[in-house]
Amino acid sequence: MRVVTVLLLGAVLTSAEVPAQSQTERATCSPSKVVPDSAPPDSSADPVGPANWYVNSDRTIWAGPVPEGGWPAGGTLYSGGRVVNGQKTYWVRPQRTQLTITGHRIDATAPSLEADIPCCYTTGFQIVALFFPTDGCWEVSATAGEHQLTFVTQVKPSNAVARQ
Repeated sequence: MRVVTVLLLGAVLTSAEVPAQSQTERATCSPSKVVPDSAPPDSSADPVGPANWYVNSDRTIWAGPVPEGGWPAGGTLYSGGRVVNGQKTYWVRPQRTQLTITGHRIDATAPSLEADIPCCYTTGFQIVALFFPTDGCWEVSATAGEHQLTFVTQVKPSNAVARQ
């Protein structure tokens, strides 16, 4: 009977420690500053703004709009008649450049960010499905032509279950 009590007490103490560690990890994340602005006008897109954006220094790459509290982890959406993992995001990049996006979690081990970037947007705007597999603190890097944007963002938990 004593062994069972000790094991149960150990399990309770271990469970209680996990949320505290998660809160500490979240507290140490220093997200990049967002820029409150409207996206540059694009003849192929509806106006977007005002909203919060991650923007590079020469204002050639924009990512957003960034929801209050950050993008959620997980999610699915329809893109080109198929279901893809991710949250719909709006990007601005120089016309006729290929956008590439990578990302990794910086406060814990996790699978890499997935970015579904559909083909053939001819103007400066680009819709992208960003899939953060877990909540936490993430660094995201984007390149388009000679231009780059890197930002740190807090990703919030999501109750949505992504399809694999």
